Amino acid sequence: MKGIKVILMLCMLVTLMAGCKPTEKGYREAYDAAKSKREQKDPDEDLLTGGHKLLGLESTNWRVIEGDSLQVQHLFLKPIGDVKWPQSGPYRLAIAMFKMTTNANSMLEDLKKKGSLKPVIATDGKDSYYMIAGSATYVDSLGNVLKTFRKENPGFQYIGMPQSAPLIIVGR
Repeated sequence: MKGIKVILMLCMLVTLMAGCKPTEKGYREAYDAAKSKREQKDPDEDLLTGGHKLLGLESTNWRVIEGDSLQVQHLFLKPIGDVKWPQSGPYRLAIAMFKMTTNANSMLEDLKKKGSLKPVIATDGKDSYYMIAGSATYVDSLGNVLKTFRKENPGFQYIGMPQSAPLIIVGR
């Protein structure tokens, strides 16, 4: 009787071990399931806002101001030195971007001599220095800043700017 119990226990143990052994078919099914899940496409993915999605801080979009398409970027800028923003508002018109403060300060002095705008150098804290021509409460109000800047500085080269055009920066 005891021998039959031992034989049955061994048979059950062998059956149990054979059932737990992974197979190539099991691996293939798991791989295909993970791949299809990874490649699944959201129908709203191509839209900037799909009803339930919000724009991320790193996202960009475009606005037409004074007949030009200007890129909009979300950055948190802080004026360098003890300078304050000349106007209030979250929208800033960046006209140049530098990696060195020496170049930014040189352009700032030239711009201050030429016109009525009070440009400011601001940094994003990542070794980029932006020349800000002006700020506004509403993005469309930057049109007046851009018009004034272009009138006072014809043929200005937008150094370091994408698309060789001014950049609208949304921030604090």
